[in-house]
Amino acid sequence: MIEKSPNPQRVLVTGSTGAIGQPVCERLLARGHHVRGFARRPTPGLEDFVIGDLNDQAKVREAVEGMDCIINLGAYPNPADFVDVLLQPNVVGLYYICEAAAEFKVKRLVLATTLQVVSGHNYGETGQMVKVEDGPAPVNHYGLTKAWAEIAGDMYARVHGLSVISVRIGWLPRNAGEAERLVGSKIGKDVFFSHNDAATFHQLCVESPTPAPGESAILFATSRPAERILLDLEPAKRIIGYEPEDVWPQGLPYALNE
Repeated sequence: MIEKSPNPQRVLVTGSTGAIGQPVCERLLARGHHVRGFARRPTPGLEDFVIGDLNDQAKVREAVEGMDCIINLGAYPNPADFVDVLLQPNVVGLYYICEAAAEFKVKRLVLATTLQVVSGHNYGETGQMVKVEDGPAPVNHYGLTKAWAEIAGDMYARVHGLSVISVRIGWLPRNAGEAERLVGSKIGKDVFFSHNDAATFHQLCVESPTPAPGESAILFATSRPAERILLDLEPAKRIIGYEPEDVWPQGLPYALNE
């Protein structure tokens, strides 16, 4: 049984109907937080939700008002054309979220980024662990939008006094077909992120006292590597107390294809 948080928060989760959004909402509810969902359709299991799109600034402001914390999982999640596909949700939508967070004085802003921010370090080939201080090295426009999100988060922390965490999300397979692709990848089992660990990670992002107001942090988020440690999880342990529980294929909410 999951214990209740001693300090319940009012948390907005954008992308609340997604593969990460749903387990995160469930965990936060179990911890006693008030959770508001934001997506293009009603969020299962939530009484409080706003139906809308990140491209609609009025809807974003409606969703953010009254919240203590935002977990921004809403985005287009794959490489695509920058102008026609990525620009609105990943750049303009993120801008609307950040502006609303500053306007309504949200205490903690959690921004979902991606391992694709550092793909250019070629850690799968070299086997050398990537650290946050190695900097971004995107190889596509999706990764570039997420590198921008990390820089934007740092600016809003410094300029507006928010506490901001940018989460470089590992390879979380949304379904059994994606899990098959993960198995066939050279790095998949070492950068795997289970649905269970994703819920734990974002719970800690909400509940951790650090980073302090006016400060930001970029954290890698994966489960336990199967063989090689390719991404540095030490900052996540130090800053929010994250200790992954699962190793591939633990922590999945579905059965794998035989």
